[in-house]
Amino acid sequence: MRHYLYIWHDPAERMLVASGIEFKDFIPALGKAGGIVLRKGSAGTARKPAAWQALAQQQLPALAHADLHACGSHAWADWQDTAPASLDVAVAAALAYSVTAQRTGLAALQNRYLAFAHDDGWYLKLFYAAWDDVAAWLAGAIPPAMGALDMNALEQGDDGYWLQNGTLGVELKTHAIDSVLNRRL
Repeated sequence: MRHYLYIWHDPAERMLVASGIEFKDFIPALGKAGGIVLRKGSAGTARKPAAWQALAQQQLPALAHADLHACGSHAWADWQDTAPASLDVAVAAALAYSVTAQRTGLAALQNRYLAFAHDDGWYLKLFYAAWDDVAAWLAGAIPPAMGALDMNALEQGDDGYWLQNGTLGVELKTHAIDSVLNRRL
């Protein structure tokens, strides 16, 4: 995790927006997953989706040490049990473009998370299947020295939060991460 955390929650969409969380911070949350489906770089188009690759659980620690920041944007979704036999165009397009795919679950993946990120650690939009999974993961991922986040308040989704140097501040909920970081850093 970077030296700060900006985070807010939209319970109706089952979505977190954050800055400061890197892919490597998800490794503990993915412990039960069979692996992830990963798209590096551009999302492509509806007619020609970007290429995806399936990575088994054993490959995730190496990916966590890779330079995901260098690929700019990336997206991933976890899968349960065994790797999907193949990713057809419909599944890839749903992962790339559909928020409702996360809410209803993708039958081929049985995923718990769907993440869209830009410059690993800079911007993250995370859709989730169950709040308890997110709360448990965040409780273990946020270093105590950064500050204490009230998980009940975050779950309610009324405010955004900034954690840095042991201090928690209330912040606006926005996708314009640059505006928050320009004020705070």
